[in-house]
Amino acid sequence: MSPATGGRQPGSEFKLEPREGYLYLHLEPGFEMTPASMENIWMTISDACRRHGLRRVLAEGENVRRRLTTMESFDHAGLAARLMPGLSVACCFRGFVPDQQTGFFRTAAMNRGVRTEFFQDLNDALRWLGAGPESPPGPPA
Repeated sequence: MSPATGGRQPGSEFKLEPREGYLYLHLEPGFEMTPASMENIWMTISDACRRHGLRRVLAEGENVRRRLTTMESFDHAGLAARLMPGLSVACCFRGFVPDQQTGFFRTAAMNRGVRTEFFQDLNDALRWLGAGPESPPGPPA
């Protein structure tokens, strides 16, 4: 089974599955964002979004770590936008503290048409995505 169909690819450290109106990306505890792991994730998300007709993603993980330079973060914002313009990604990463580089990625992605926000609370992330209880209508799926 591939990650996009709900299975886990060996060595991928993530699982991706369709939910009602969005894709759910589960990152293994301690997942490390590296150039290779993020390229794999963006490609998998892009394929699944096309297959399921979705443009919203909820990413969830605990103690997610980043091993990306600022330039690599910039490059990945561009990659996400090239693969899936109009994408919205709510990241619920408990134990991850957004910093200046996180803000830079968010701005670079937004400038290219990809909305991204970081949360500690799952319900807040779902509301922002437009998929949670009492959430205002979000961007089109």
